[in-house]
Amino acid sequence: MHQFSNPAVLTEEGVFVGEKWIRLNEIIQDHWPDVSLRWIPPVNRSNVDSSKPYAIVHSPSNAAPYIIMFASELDDPVTILAKLYQGNTHQKDVASFIEAQEDAEAMFELKKAKEAREEAIDMAAWFVGTHKNWVKMKRPDGSIYKIDRTLPNGGR
Repeated sequence: MHQFSNPAVLTEEGVFVGEKWIRLNEIIQDHWPDVSLRWIPPVNRSNVDSSKPYAIVHSPSNAAPYIIMFASELDDPVTILAKLYQGNTHQKDVASFIEAQEDAEAMFELKKAKEAREEAIDMAAWFVGTHKNWVKMKRPDGSIYKIDRTLPNGGR
């Protein structure tokens, strides 16, 4: 069964954005609180950047906000994070970029694992709070499994 590698998530503004883009923004906010990823509505995009709906914006406390870079839907958020790690989005040092790319990929995997742990903790808390002895769950592949509260060997 094929799974989406970047499912869309509905934002508060009513726009569907890829999960990787949301994760990128969270990672950026964790590292640089004054930098953010912003989605640009089509009516606000210039003709030159109409294919780039995302902007990485730096909002320093002592100066006016400015755009660090633009990104399109086809850009890889991991690569964008690697460019931010490098500090210079136009730098052409291949070895440095490969290292930054590996660091960015690791950060995305850590963020994904953290989200999975938080989801498991939430599920466990819900299950402990429910009065049911068992519940049926759906795996990501679509198969159904049962979680049962009964203890092995009859609880002895």
